[in-house]
Amino acid sequence: MGKIIVITGAKGGCGKTTLAAALGWALAEMGKSICLCDLCLGQRGLDLALGLENKVVFDLSDLACEDCTMEQALVGASISNLSMIAAPAVSIGQEVGEKLLQKALPRLQKRFDYLVLDTPGAFDSLTQTACKMADDVVLVTVPGNAAARNTERASALLHDLTQAPLHLLMNCLDKKQIAAGRVPAPEAQAAYLDVPLIGNISLHEALYEASLARRLPGEYPERIRKEVFDTARRLCGEDIPLKPCVVRRFPWHSFANN
Repeated sequence: MGKIIVITGAKGGCGKTTLAAALGWALAEMGKSICLCDLCLGQRGLDLALGLENKVVFDLSDLACEDCTMEQALVGASISNLSMIAAPAVSIGQEVGEKLLQKALPRLQKRFDYLVLDTPGAFDSLTQTACKMADDVVLVTVPGNAAARNTERASALLHDLTQAPLHLLMNCLDKKQIAAGRVPAPEAQAAYLDVPLIGNISLHEALYEASLARRLPGEYPERIRKEVFDTARRLCGEDIPLKPCVVRRFPWHSFANN
């Protein structure tokens, strides 16, 4: 049975969809068979991140309801052994979505080595259901007070919700801001949350330009690709050291008191 990796976060706009696509791409380049599943019901975006928006005919609800075959629901990406299944284009309700998820994922697990699930920005009941079924949960966050507060609440909920290993992935990392003491180091945030840090993805102007130019994950800047690949390798159990950031002391109590 394939492993389920849930990419989630407590704050919208932290880069979950981009990172889900990039991690799935990296795992596929490592020789794993991968299915990227979009769980953003009515607001799908994973097809755009992979350049597959014109190839989607059927979606997750069609597969779960057996209105199509698995081959019809899966959309192949430009890299071999990477497929995507889209979310329904219209909202179908959380309760219905949970039932569809519980029905569709076991079928996909029989076919792929890894299922990478892109969840919505809101930490809703569908996301919680996905986390309960997961083998690994990756909590994506970004620097800033709002993200820190939301991530703290999400991590507390996830500790009670699932037995799956929980990992913290820091996106939009700006080492200059960390060195100046304006934001905490990822290691400090991970220690505060009691969640292991699995990777850091740098803030990089070329990555923003790549998104505007509709480049695929395989065309991202080399530095970003290395950081994503290292994260993917850690998810597969490899021991890849994380280079610590040079920081000044940061007043963590300011978050705790907000």
